[in-house]
Amino acid sequence: MSNDNEGKPDGEFDNITRLNIRTHPADDGSEPLAAGLDFWLSPDISIIRPGGIRGSEGQVGEADQVEVIVTNRGGIDAVDAYVEAFLADPSTAFTPATASPVGNGFVTIANHNTAAIAFPWTPAASEAGHRCMLARVCLALPPDCYVNPVIFDVVGDRHVAQRNLNVVKVGGETLSFGFQVVNPMADGAAFILRTSELRVGRKADVVRRALLSPYAQFGQAPLGGVGLALGKKMPPVKEPGEAKEFPTGVLRRQVEVPKTKTLRLEMGREERYHAVLTIARNAAIRQGDLNVVQVQQIDAKTERIVGGLWLIVQH
Repeated sequence: MSNDNEGKPDGEFDNITRLNIRTHPADDGSEPLAAGLDFWLSPDISIIRPGGIRGSEGQVGEADQVEVIVTNRGGIDAVDAYVEAFLADPSTAFTPATASPVGNGFVTIANHNTAAIAFPWTPAASEAGHRCMLARVCLALPPDCYVNPVIFDVVGDRHVAQRNLNVVKVGGETLSFGFQVVNPMADGAAFILRTSELRVGRKADVVRRALLSPYAQFGQAPLGGVGLALGKKMPPVKEPGEAKEFPTGVLRRQVEVPKTKTLRLEMGREERYHAVLTIARNAAIRQGDLNVVQVQQIDAKTERIVGGLWLIVQH
């Protein structure tokens, strides 16, 4: 269970802990996350390469680490908070069944401070490439923990966060990126899958902080085209971390950019689909510039965003 005094400003948390892992650079620990903030951009979860570079991609056989930063906005120390980290294939949404545990451990976070914990991770061949990361934190005494252990309630629970941010380089005229569409709901539901290129503008600082790179420069020209294609329904996951039937990440086979930018699909409980995001290059974009493509998964009944990812396209 979570602490009392939910929603109060930091100054009123003098005699309790108040833990959170940011799921957006502007996340202040409010529950639920403030409206309008994309909830898959956690700057507090990252993969650290052997040379110390942070990102979201691991290399086969190399001694990487998954780092999680936890904030304590309360007035007393959080002693031995339990932190767990997970990795998953690129997906719009996640469930515990579609994510693989990477590590867990205890960390103490001083009052009004942050602390980091890192878990060793040497990717196997099936784990390399673009990965989505999730983390959660739980303190036993005083109780300051996520509410539901069987779901990742990133929007509603400040103890849970995800980083669903993939950086890819355009190697030709088109780029195809495979990802999963997962039903995160307890029951079957209808979803709208929508993609768009973001005109960064005022969001430039947010994107830079999410990328952990203060010097990123963004393209002034738009991409040549963006489209979505839906593949076959995937088999159910029986065990967390089991091998996936379809590839995700950058696909070797380049395909024509579809005109469809919005798809509707019905999904049963725990169902998954394979989808492909296809991008056409614009020769007018300067080398080194970044363009941002967003995919949103929307509950067709409530029109609430329940999942999403960003693809950062580097030229």
